[in-house]
Amino acid sequence: MIEYPPMGYSASTYLTRTNRLLVSGRELLLSLDDSAAAGGKIAGLEEAARPGPAAQLRLQSDAPPHGGIMDLAAEDPEDGLREILFEVQSANMLIAAGLATEGPQPGPSHLSQALDQIEQTQAAATAPETGFLFAAGSSVMSADLPSAKRTFRTDAQFALDRFVTEAAEVIQSVLDQLKKLDPAKIADAIEALGKPFHDAVEAGRLLKKGIERLQNALQGLLDLLGSGALAQLKERASQVWDKFAKGEYTRELLSRTFGVEETGKSIDAILQSANLEIASLDSASNALRPLTDSYGGKIAIVKGLLAAVALIAGGLAFLHVAMPWLPLLLGSAYAALVGATVLIGMNYAGRAGVLQWVAGVRDIADGLAPPSPAGH
Repeated sequence: MIEYPPMGYSASTYLTRTNRLLVSGRELLLSLDDSAAAGGKIAGLEEAARPGPAAQLRLQSDAPPHGGIMDLAAEDPEDGLREILFEVQSANMLIAAGLATEGPQPGPSHLSQALDQIEQTQAAATAPETGFLFAAGSSVMSADLPSAKRTFRTDAQFALDRFVTEAAEVIQSVLDQLKKLDPAKIADAIEALGKPFHDAVEAGRLLKKGIERLQNALQGLLDLLGSGALAQLKERASQVWDKFAKGEYTRELLSRTFGVEETGKSIDAILQSANLEIASLDSASNALRPLTDSYGGKIAIVKGLLAAVALIAGGLAFLHVAMPWLPLLLGSAYAALVGATVLIGMNYAGRAGVLQWVAGVRDIADGLAPPSPAGH
C-alpha cells in the first residue's frame, strides 16, 4: 500500500522555491546567446523546478494511474493550492526554456513573461488579501443586542457579496480564455477531467517535460479537492459553460449557487429569536472577518494559477496542429479552475457541497440558532 505524503507548501517554502526558479530562469535568460553556457543553466532550472514529494509521487510509474484521484490530504488547503501553483509555474518555466532553446524559432519572450508571472504572483500567494475593508485586527464588541444583530447581518452579507464578486472575476477571466479555444471541444474538455491525456511525444525534451508537469498539476488540483468532488466539479463547470454559450451567464448564477438569498433569509429568521446573546453574536461576527481573508487568500492563488495556465496556452499555441489533443488539456485545466472556484465559494458561503475546508457563513449563522424544543 502506498503511503501518500501530504500536499502543501507554506508561504515561506513557496517563496524559497519560486525564488530559486527566478534565479535559475534569469541565469538562463542571460545565457541564451551562448549555447554551451545555456546547457548548464537549463540543468539548474530543471533542478529548481524539481517537484515536491506529493507531485513526484504522481509522476512515478508505480503511483496510481493518471485519471485516478489519490485524495492527497493537505493540512491547510491554501498550502495545497500553493504547491499546485508552483507546479504550474514550473511547467511554464520548463516550457519557456523549451521555446527558448528547442522551438523552430527559439526566442526569449516567453521565458521573460514566465519570470514576470512568478514575480507578480509571489506577493498575492504568500500574503493573502486582508481585511476586505475590515480594520486589521478589529474585533466586534457591541454595546447592545440590536447593534450586535445589525453588525452580524451586515458582515454576513458583506462576506457573501465578496465571495460572489471574487468568484465572478475569476470565472469571467477563465471564460475569456475559453473563448480562444474551439467551443465544440469545451464539453469534451470538461468530461476529460480525471482521465489520462496523451503523452507529449511530439515535443522537444523540455516542452514535453513542461506539458507533463501541467498535466500533473491538474491532477494535483483534483487530488486536493478529493475524489468525491470530481462529479460536482464537472457539473458546476458544465453549468457555467452552458449558460455562457447560450449568452445567459451572469453573476446571479453564482449568487444562486452560493445560496446568498436563502442564507440571508435564514439569518433574518435567526436574528428574530429572543434567545440570542450579545457575546455569541459578536463571536459569530468575529468569525466572519478571518473567513473573508481566508477566502481572499485562496482566490488569489487561483488567479495565479489562471494567469500561469493562460501564459502556457499562449506559448503552446503553435503546437496545437502538431498536438491536436493539447486544446483538450488546456480546456480541462480552465474547466477545473471554474469548478474549483465554484466549489470553494460554496464552502465559504456555507452552501451544502463536497468541500468541508471551513465553516461557512451559513454554518456560522446556524450556530446561533436556538436548539429545537425537545420532542420537535
